[in-house]
Amino acid sequence: MTETVTVRTEGTTLSALLARYYRKVFSGMVAKTFALNQDLARCGPYLPVGRIVTVMTPAEMAAEGAAPRPVIDLFE
Repeated sequence: MTETVTVRTEGTTLSALLARYYRKVFSGMVAKTFALNQDLARCGPYLPVGRIVTVMTPAEMAAEGAAPRPVIDLFE
């Protein structure tokens, strides 16, 4: 099962987008997202604003056996 996420801020990397979406860091989450979005690498290191990215649901990511780790935010 998948969902879509829209890039809303300039200078967003895929890792940052996924960390914000999941509120956790799953091992392999970037690779799995690239597999769902075959053309995503053409965007370069920063995703353009308005880009729609297909992601796995948090439940699906956990079901794949990816162990979540909490996101550490230094500015909260």
